[in-house]
Amino acid sequence: MGLIWADCIAGDWIPTKATSMFARKKREAARLASLMVPSASSSVIGKPMLISILGLVAIVTLGTNTHLFAPPLLALLFTAAVAAVLVSLRSQVSSDPDSGFHETRALCVSEDDSADAGVVGEALFVAAPMPMLVVDCEFQEIVAANPAASELYACPARELIGECMTNLLSTANEGMKSTSSDPVSGLARHRRADGSTLWVELNVRRMQFGGRTVWMIVVTDVTARIQLVQELEASERSCRELTELSLGIVFPHALGGKLLMVNPAFARSLGHPVDALVGQTLSEFIVPRQHDAFAEYLLNICRHGRDSGAVHMLRQDGSELVWEFRNLLRTGADGSREVLCCAIDISERSRNERRAIESSRKDPLTGCYNRRHLAEFQADSQPGANWACVVIDIDHLKRYNDTHGHRAGDQAIVRVARFLERIVRKQDSVVRLGSDEFVILLSECDRASLESFAARLQGAQATHETIPFSFGMALRKKDEDLEQTIHRADRQMIERRVIERSSIRLDAPRDYRRTNEPPSPVVRIHAELESLGAPRMRAAAGDTEG
Repeated sequence: MGLIWADCIAGDWIPTKATSMFARKKREAARLASLMVPSASSSVIGKPMLISILGLVAIVTLGTNTHLFAPPLLALLFTAAVAAVLVSLRSQVSSDPDSGFHETRALCVSEDDSADAGVVGEALFVAAPMPMLVVDCEFQEIVAANPAASELYACPARELIGECMTNLLSTANEGMKSTSSDPVSGLARHRRADGSTLWVELNVRRMQFGGRTVWMIVVTDVTARIQLVQELEASERSCRELTELSLGIVFPHALGGKLLMVNPAFARSLGHPVDALVGQTLSEFIVPRQHDAFAEYLLNICRHGRDSGAVHMLRQDGSELVWEFRNLLRTGADGSREVLCCAIDISERSRNERRAIESSRKDPLTGCYNRRHLAEFQADSQPGANWACVVIDIDHLKRYNDTHGHRAGDQAIVRVARFLERIVRKQDSVVRLGSDEFVILLSECDRASLESFAARLQGAQATHETIPFSFGMALRKKDEDLEQTIHRADRQMIERRVIERSSIRLDAPRDYRRTNEPPSPVVRIHAELESLGAPRMRAAAGDTEG
């Protein structure tokens, strides 16, 4: 390899058309030998300089060791010795009539330094770990190649010499061969001696070398890097296609909720085009009542790195959907963070679950709520909420069943239930407590509203809109449980029934049994009723029928 580099320095390569891929021209030994002869001019000032320096060293040593000279005198002698050296040099140079001092120095520097630089450059070229090629600019032929290049192309260096640079290109990129005479820095696909291909990155630099203009080309094997990039691109393409084909909802978003990407399933579910969704804030598509929950969701993502749950989404037509979601906080290589989120539409499942829950809370005969609704009503009510309860008991249902049969009795119960559902408000609930007993739960009700509702009940009884029944009512006291309010309404219903039936028996008990006419309802319970004793109430209730 050293001979190859010497030939390059000589600059005497003559490109020839090689019959094989890698061919080279023989070296010119005479030219190489003449370049390696050292210059004789390097000793022009060597002898005078050596004599002067030796004399100076002797004077300094003698004066220091023997103390014959005082320090000032020693300094004077040292200065005189330096001056003598300079005068000697000047005399030597001036005695040469063929050349001046500056010409001699320039000659020494140029020839000696060139020889040293050639040796150093050759060593660096050979030892360089990066593959390097030297290409003649005129003929575009390789004039030097280091061992790293030989190993890269799986070919001895002597066979690389003389090969045209364009012949290294692989047949897979023949179209990339440029018509320009200058090689271009960048990516290229080369072929080795065994026919295999590799991706290389070329770094081309034009320079003067050995009396000719050459290109110094550093070759970097980037095959592994190109393969990694291609595999990464293929993986990203597969992921993108899979996301677009997925029936599930995929929507990565930023930590602030900004949508970075949505798949077609997301757009179809909400009824918006994909382009109109990207860049929007996710909260714009969440029902307003869950905006506070969405802010808490973003905090949970930052704290724990993941979250899951259900969210109510708004379609473009204003309808609501229920999504079950899962997500994960991902940190990119550049430190950026985004939330990978996927979801499925569980609206139909939610409706079925809600219907199942409603069915479990409904009475199968009447369709009204059953006792399970009482606990949920209590749990859903805000602290300090005002509600009222109206307890209703069908009069003489047992006698009605005995006379007309249980099927007719069931029809009578259903008739009362339909009547109560017609007169209550939308936010109120009708609950069947037992066989012939109902309770109406009046939400957000005050005393005036309660008395107005009682008046409607009494008016319906007067018009025989339904079969006869008795009722009692109670307004919730402060911090009172629902069961306690219902209990007070039930006690009032019993008291009203006792008073009504007692007054009927006192006036015309026999006529009432014969005519079977309902008694006149009592609008308000008089204050004297509260003074009645409990024994009297129980005795009167025992004389009446349920």
